[in-house]
Amino acid sequence: MKNLSEKKARDIFFEPMKRALETANNRRQCKTFSDWQQLTGGVSRCLQPVQSGREWIQRLRQVFSFEIRVSSFFESLASDRRLRLVREVNESVVSEVDAAVLDSDDWFGQYSELDNFAVYAADGHYHKCSAHEDPIAGKRRPVGHFFAINLRTLSMRHLDLARPAPGRKTEHDITALKRLNPDQLRMGEPQGRKVVLVYDMAIIDFIQWYKWKQAKGIYIVTREKENMSLIPCGRRAFDRNDPRNNGVVSDEQAGTSKSTLVRRITYIDPVDGKKYAFITNEMTLPPGLIVFFYKKRWTIEKLFNQLKNKLLERQAWAKSPTAKCQHAVFLCLAHNLMLLLERKIEKEEGIADNKILRRRTAQVLANVKKSKAAGRSLSPMLCMVHRSVERSIQFIRWLRWVLEYPTPWRLAMSQLRPLMEKYL
Repeated sequence: MKNLSEKKARDIFFEPMKRALETANNRRQCKTFSDWQQLTGGVSRCLQPVQSGREWIQRLRQVFSFEIRVSSFFESLASDRRLRLVREVNESVVSEVDAAVLDSDDWFGQYSELDNFAVYAADGHYHKCSAHEDPIAGKRRPVGHFFAINLRTLSMRHLDLARPAPGRKTEHDITALKRLNPDQLRMGEPQGRKVVLVYDMAIIDFIQWYKWKQAKGIYIVTREKENMSLIPCGRRAFDRNDPRNNGVVSDEQAGTSKSTLVRRITYIDPVDGKKYAFITNEMTLPPGLIVFFYKKRWTIEKLFNQLKNKLLERQAWAKSPTAKCQHAVFLCLAHNLMLLLERKIEKEEGIADNKILRRRTAQVLANVKKSKAAGRSLSPMLCMVHRSVERSIQFIRWLRWVLEYPTPWRLAMSQLRPLMEKYL
């Protein structure tokens, strides 16, 4: 067994994926392009700035010494078995991410009311189609995917590809979510554990909410649309002395046009004074926690921004639905592997991205100052500073370098440490 100083940083980054492959049910032997090459090549492509699949194949041959043909690469992307394998491997890595989360990084861990709750944010994300995409109504349309992120651990999953009906340009979010098996929306959470799904207003369908809640214990949190005609049915009492409820104006029951009952929470943001209304079918938690859930929904938007603007993943890799799904799962796998690496580096080497932490701390202090100046109090939940889900570009550049060059772990750490302290 090599000691840590002798190991290459690239090998350590890929270790969780290697463990997952060793026990995967969908692994097979393939001489032309092995499963391991497929996995390492897919994740690396998500992290490296390349213009096309052919450029990536050339890079695989020259930098990683993969003896691969163009046809083998695209055949592997179109393989249903390979897609099942990549999904299976990502689920194993997600389990490691969820098990390795630090107590200090769980935004909801200190609140006993949430001991039996899992909290996820989900949303749709679009990027450009591949060069060979078939047109719809005479035009090549962007490719849509639906992702979910565990807001307690930050692990990421791909839910599905947007699959518009024949002749339609896009698929609405709620249509796609209703099409999925409800067990998929539970994200593997054990029976009896409540699952909160935080989504934007595209998820509003009160009958479907009722079905998910009754059958699978799935609860929805979202914003109220301006044109909704909810009928107030009574005020709900809440503890105004609980600082977590700072900003909450009212908590009430409301009836819908579908004869279902929802909860509406009206909130004045202590920082900017703007008024918001949140709706949910979860009836037991303090209203401030419901608001906090939605505040943290922005995390998934930050991840999408990272995919587009830092990893430069702006275009589908191929046109088949299987290939599109593999691409999306590889994006999740790359994110989850980076999470595990960051936590290992912080725990064992004491290296954290202090640049981002200082910036986030300054933003929180500025928000506290603004709310006090306006005579309002910020919830203590919004005064906490946690790890950012979005990495600095310096960390990503460093990771690209150690993946391409067999850098010993100790050398890689000495190169990373100053990059995490300040901007170049």
